[in-house]
Amino acid sequence: MDGATPSWLEEGSGSAPAAEATTTDLPPPVAAPAVETPAPSAAAPARAPAVQTDNVAATILGAAGTRANASAEAEAAAQAAADEKDLPRVILFMRVLNMAAAILLVTTSILMLVQIPHISVWVSAIYASFGGILVCCLETQLKFVRTIIAMNFGFLFNSVYRFLFYCLMASVTWSYKNLLGYITAITLACVAVFNTFVLCRYPAYRKMREKVAAEEDQRIQAKINQQVRKQAIGQMGWGKS
Repeated sequence: MDGATPSWLEEGSGSAPAAEATTTDLPPPVAAPAVETPAPSAAAPARAPAVQTDNVAATILGAAGTRANASAEAEAAAQAAADEKDLPRVILFMRVLNMAAAILLVTTSILMLVQIPHISVWVSAIYASFGGILVCCLETQLKFVRTIIAMNFGFLFNSVYRFLFYCLMASVTWSYKNLLGYITAITLACVAVFNTFVLCRYPAYRKMREKVAAEEDQRIQAKINQQVRKQAIGQMGWGKS
């Protein structure tokens, strides 16, 4: 075997067996697996119903809100109509109540004056008597009386100051230290609270009071202008003479 020539190197021999083996033993080429790309059009139809659902929900909520607002406005209009219907009766009752409280205040104070109490109580009773008379004159609703009161006791046309005035009169009558004084004090306190409640409960009455107050201001201004005019004319006549 050492000096022999391989048979495949001899003339006329075919191709090398290794080459044939290599050629014949190679495995067939393996094709790469195809990668599937998701189609974008498949997800688009799935989102469309969600958008449509949101639009429907928004429409339903908007319609519900509109109906709620309409019902609230209808209830407010009905409440305003009912308040306007009851307002004259409430105002009349309030005026009668204020008049009764003022008369009770004057009566209690005069009875205390007759007893000739201590000087401090006596002065307080006189003050309370004039306060009750002032309220009585105001509740008569006479224009010339209202104008005089508005010019000199304008605090009675303010709801807060009038409430404080009633509380002051109640404290004065409480200081009488008798049964009638206690009853008068409690009555005045209740009337003050009721007046405040009416102003808060009935906005139409508050607007009416503001309108009346504006008219009183115009009337007062006209009277002041008239007095100023008279004084100016009088001074001019005095200067000429």
